[in-house]
Amino acid sequence: MIARLFLAYFLLAVFPASPGASAHGAADRWTDKEMGRSPGGPKGIALRAPLPAAGRPENALCKGESSKCTFQLTYFLGDGFDLARKQRLNILFIPGGPGAIVDSGNRSVVLQELERRHNVVYFHPRGMGRSVIDGGKEYDRFLRADYVVEDIERLRQEVLKTRPWDAIYAHSWGTVVAQRYAARFGRPKGAPPKVMSLVLSGPVDRHRADTQGARSRMIVENLKMIFDYYRSPAAAHCQCESSTFLRTLVTDFSTPQISPRDNRLEPTDNFCFMKSDVADNVLKRLEKVISEIDENYGSADLIVDNFDRLEQDKEFNQRFQKLPVEFFAAVRYLQMSGAPVNDGLVFVADSRNRINAALLIAHYLTAADGNRCSPKEVLFQAAAAECDYCARLKVAIQEQRASIGGRGESLRASYVFGIYDGVTRWAPQMMGEKGCFSGRDLAKFADGSGSDKRFGRDQVRRVGIVAEEKICPWNPADYRHEVPALLLKGSRDAVVAGCQAEDFYQNGVGKGRAVLLEFRGLGHDLSVGNLSFGAEASIWSKRFAGLLEDFVKMSSSPEKFRSSAEIKEKLRQLKVSDRSGEAKLTASCAKNS
Repeated sequence: MIARLFLAYFLLAVFPASPGASAHGAADRWTDKEMGRSPGGPKGIALRAPLPAAGRPENALCKGESSKCTFQLTYFLGDGFDLARKQRLNILFIPGGPGAIVDSGNRSVVLQELERRHNVVYFHPRGMGRSVIDGGKEYDRFLRADYVVEDIERLRQEVLKTRPWDAIYAHSWGTVVAQRYAARFGRPKGAPPKVMSLVLSGPVDRHRADTQGARSRMIVENLKMIFDYYRSPAAAHCQCESSTFLRTLVTDFSTPQISPRDNRLEPTDNFCFMKSDVADNVLKRLEKVISEIDENYGSADLIVDNFDRLEQDKEFNQRFQKLPVEFFAAVRYLQMSGAPVNDGLVFVADSRNRINAALLIAHYLTAADGNRCSPKEVLFQAAAAECDYCARLKVAIQEQRASIGGRGESLRASYVFGIYDGVTRWAPQMMGEKGCFSGRDLAKFADGSGSDKRFGRDQVRRVGIVAEEKICPWNPADYRHEVPALLLKGSRDAVVAGCQAEDFYQNGVGKGRAVLLEFRGLGHDLSVGNLSFGAEASIWSKRFAGLLEDFVKMSSSPEKFRSSAEIKEKLRQLKVSDRSGEAKLTASCAKNS
C-alpha cells in the first residue's frame, strides 16, 4: 500500500483555481481562522515533524526552504500524566470532524474521568489548531489520514519511547485514522505491536451506496420521534400548567445532569399543542427540504458554515424561501442528537435541545411569516390561550443561535481531509459520484460553468486539488487488522446511518476481535459522555468511562469482556445493546456499492 502511494505521489500535479471562481473561493491561501489557529488556549508541547517522509517527491514544494518541509506537531498531556506509575494505561485520543480541535484544556467529562486513573495524550492533527501547516493550497496535499498515522507513531516514540499505546480512543473521522494506524502498526512484521486496543466511537464507513439517503431518512424519523415522545396524551385542549409529565420522560432529572447549563424542562416543552395532521405536514416538508439540501448544497453543515454568503444568493433564497440559519442549524443538530426512545437513556439537556430544534423546524415550515410568531398560527391551534408558545419559540431561537458558532474546528481540515479520506459526502453528492473518482474529476467539477451547483463548485475550488490522486469512499475493510476493538454507536445516529458501524465491525476487524455496542436512542455525539466541556460528571458518564476502561484492560479477550456479569450489568444500566453476536447484522441495510 505504501509503495503504491509513493508511486502515485511522483505523478502529483496541482490544479489551480478556476479563473471564474468567486473572490472567496479563488483565494490561494487558507486564513488563520479557516485553519482553526487562534491565539488563546493551552500552548501544548511542540514536536518538529516532517510534512512528508524524507525523500518523497512532494518535497519539491519546499523550494529549498527546510522550514517549509516541517511543521510543529502540537500535543498535550492530560492531568496527572505520570509514566512512572505503571498501573496507569497510556491512551491517545483522536478527535473527529475532520477538523475538531480538542486538547487537555477542552475535553469531555469522560476524558477527564479517564485522566484520573490513566495517562491521556491529546494532539492537534496536522493542518489544524496549533499543528497548522503552511496555508498555501498547494500544501493541502499533506493533509491525509495516512500522514496523521505517521505523526501518531512519531508522537508515540516521543512520549512513550518503547511502550505501545494501551488504547487509541477515537471519534468519528478519528476512527479512520485509528483504523489505518492499527493496520500498519498493530502487528508490524518482526516487531512488537505499537497499539494494544482501539475504542472507536461513532465509526464511519462510506462504501455503501445509500448512506446519504439513510442519513436523510433518519433525520426525518428522529423529528417524528421527538414530536411523539415529548407529547402528553391527547386532551380536549392543550394545557401548560405543569411539567410533571415531561419529568417522567427523562433519566437524569436529578443532579448532576449531563450538562452544567440550566436545561430544565418547562410546561411549554410539551408538543401537545401540535395536531397529528400538522406534524405529518411538517415531516413531509422537511423531507423535501432535506432532498433540496442534499442535491444542491450537499449538507446542512455546509449551509450553516457558509450562511453569511448564501443568504445573499438569490437562487438560494428562492429555493428555501429565506429560511434563516437557525433552521439549518436545527436540521444539523437532529443528525447529531439522536432521538428519544422508551427503553433508552433520555437526558434533560438532550431533551431541551431536541425540543428547540423540533420547535424551530415546525415553526419555519408552517408559519406564513417565519419572522413573526402568532398564537393563532396553524402550529399552535390546539394550545390553550394562556400558553405562551411564542415566548418559548423565541428562547429556542436564541439558544439555537448561541450554539452555531461555538465549535472549535478547522474548516481547512474539514474540507481537505474530508474529501481525500473519503468521508465527506457533500462533494461526491454534488458531483454525482457514487464510487471512486480522481482529483482530475474533482477539478473538472470545480471548473464547470453555469449556475447549477455553483455553490458546490466554489467550495471545491477552495481545496488544493491533486490531479492523479484516487479518491474512494472510506471502507475500513481496506485496512482490516487484528487489534481488539470496541465499537460504540448510538441507535439514532444519522451520521453513521446505513449500517456503517455494523460494516466496520464485520469487515474491519478480525473475527472475534471486536465488540459492537449500541446505545439506544443516542446520536453521534453520544451525550452520555458529557460532551459539554466543564460539566460535572454524572453517574452515567462515570459508568461510560468505566466501561471503556474495562474493555482496554480486558481487550486481550473480547469474549471474556462480553461474558462478564459485571459488564452486562453496566450495559443494562447504560441502556446498551451488545450487538456483537447478532445474526444477520446488516440484513436490513442497503446493497453495498
